[in-house]
Amino acid sequence: MDDGSCSSSTLQHLLTLSISENPEDQQKAAVDLAKLVNGSVFPAYSYGPLSHALCKLIPSNNRTVASYSARALKILLLDDALRQLTVAAGIPAVVCTAVRQWEDEILCLRELLGALQTLTWDKQCVKSVLQTDVISNLILYATATDQEVSVLALATLANILSYSDTLLLADYPTTETLGAGMSVLIETLKGSSQKPQRLYAAAAIANASFNPRLAELLNKHGGLQLCRDVERQSLANLHIIGSKLSECAKTAVYRLSERKEGDPKLGAVKYSFKR
Repeated sequence: MDDGSCSSSTLQHLLTLSISENPEDQQKAAVDLAKLVNGSVFPAYSYGPLSHALCKLIPSNNRTVASYSARALKILLLDDALRQLTVAAGIPAVVCTAVRQWEDEILCLRELLGALQTLTWDKQCVKSVLQTDVISNLILYATATDQEVSVLALATLANILSYSDTLLLADYPTTETLGAGMSVLIETLKGSSQKPQRLYAAAAIANASFNPRLAELLNKHGGLQLCRDVERQSLANLHIIGSKLSECAKTAVYRLSERKEGDPKLGAVKYSFKR
């Protein structure tokens, strides 16, 4: 349509195809939905059916169906109204299951992690994500050789860790699972030559430093000294290191030093990233 809105007949046709048991119908629904969400305006009444259709498509054993439906979801989740329906529809659990299922398929995994990053940016959605077993996978993907997968996993971990002193404070099992990834974050910040990976690792460290248990583990792995070094390097090489990375390091230094060092203004800052 000229105004960019999606016709109800087109949408209804794709929703019907999405619940078909025919793999070819499902593939057409996924591919066409991924195309349709770019630039189309969906009527509010379609959000519920869209959520349920994607819940049907994303778990598919067909890589194309899973990948394109995840791409559609990734874009749709940027809409605040639709994102509020995702928990009721069960989308966070579906996405987390698919993230584990497609660990060996890079292209599919990128789309799924992009959707998961936005889900973990939203407080209501992240609660459902924390009820799954996806965190161990995210820690593993943070070390992936594919840079985009690594960056998406690190950004998602940073989002989750932005709740380290709220939702996670009383969630001991999840905190311990995240604790196993503190050394990965340290090594990424220390050893990666890629600025995006270093930034998201630093953001995750800064967020984790608000949690007493995670701060203890970070210091055990040399987190405070590393963040001091990054902060010091940033003074001379801000154009190389970047201001946001410098801010993350300063936040971490303030928290990990028990408020004895660093910038108090940045000491209360959390970092999260919407896709």
